[in-house]
Amino acid sequence: MFKILIELVGFSVCHQLDSRSLVFGDIVTPICSRCAGIYIGFMTAAVILFIMFRKKQNDLPPLYVLIISAVFFLSTIIDGLASYSGLYMTNNIIRFSTGFLCGAAIITVLYPVFNFQYYRESLNERIFKKPVTFIIFTAILIVSIVFTLFRFDFLGSFYYYLSGISVIFTFFFVSLVMIFLIPPFSQQAEKLFNRHLLLPVALALILTFVEIFIAYKLHQLMARLAL
Repeated sequence: MFKILIELVGFSVCHQLDSRSLVFGDIVTPICSRCAGIYIGFMTAAVILFIMFRKKQNDLPPLYVLIISAVFFLSTIIDGLASYSGLYMTNNIIRFSTGFLCGAAIITVLYPVFNFQYYRESLNERIFKKPVTFIIFTAILIVSIVFTLFRFDFLGSFYYYLSGISVIFTFFFVSLVMIFLIPPFSQQAEKLFNRHLLLPVALALILTFVEIFIAYKLHQLMARLAL
C-alpha cells in the first residue's frame, strides 16, 4: 500500500521517465533525478538547519549566502532550459546535483521565515551569521550529493521511499509555513513541539493531501490530452 502511495505521489509531480531517473540496481526512483534532487535536497537541508540552528534564529542569511543560494536555485533552471533548447546534453548526475542545490536554497530562505512566524519569541539573528556554519552546511550538502550518486544497490529501497517521502515533506512544510502566516496561528509557540503545533500540522497535512491530489488530477488530464 505504501509503495502504491509513493508511486501516486511521484506521478503527481513528475513525468517519471526511467531514462532520467536514478537507478539503484533494479530499483528506479519514483521521480526523475532532477525532481529527486529538489525534494531530497529540500528535506535534507531542512534537517541540517533544524540541527544547526536551535536558537530560533529568524533573520535571513547574509547577502553572500543569499547570492550563492540564488545561484544554487538558478542552476537547475538553467540546466533544464539549456538542455531542452539543445545547447548541451545534460545527464542524471547534473540533474540531481543542481536539483539538490536548488531544493537546499529554497529551504535556506524559508527556514528563518518559519522561525519568525512560529515562535512567540524568536531570536533576531541571521542564520549563517558565521561563515564557518555556511561552509559546514555546504560541505554536508556536497557529501550527500556525492554519496547518493554512488548509487549503492543495497540502498535502492531507501532512496526509493526517501524520494516519495521528501515530496510529501516539501509540500507539508511549505503548507505549514503558509498556515503560520495566518494571524491566529502565528507567533504562538515557545518551543518546537507543543500544543500550538497540533492544529497547524493537521491543517497542513490536509492541505498537502489536497495539493498533491490536484497535481495528480492535472497530470492525469495532461496525459490524456497527450494521447
